[in-house]
Amino acid sequence: MKIFKFLLAVSTVFFMQTAMAKMCPDGSYVAGDTCKLCPNGKYVGGKTCNLNPDGSYTAGKGKLTPNGSYVPGNKRTLCPDGSYVAGSRCKLMPNGTYIGVN
Repeated sequence: MKIFKFLLAVSTVFFMQTAMAKMCPDGSYVAGDTCKLCPNGKYVGGKTCNLNPDGSYTAGKGKLTPNGSYVPGNKRTLCPDGSYVAGSRCKLMPNGTYIGVN
């Protein structure tokens, strides 16, 4: 039983680290540990703001999703609210939005 509790604790810490999110000054959340303010007043989770054809910004080259939004990277996931995120799964944030995590 003790080994089970230990493994559970270790796996919880591991999954919490992979699902790291940062709250930005405006109350929005980004994946990762950096909030970068872009020219449109929105924050992205990265060090650079890349301009997309629709005028939005992403932290990396944006890829068009079926709902018309852009997300960075090649892995796109549909979340329960109909939004798309970059990553292999959706993580619900306290403000009701989703971020992508691997």
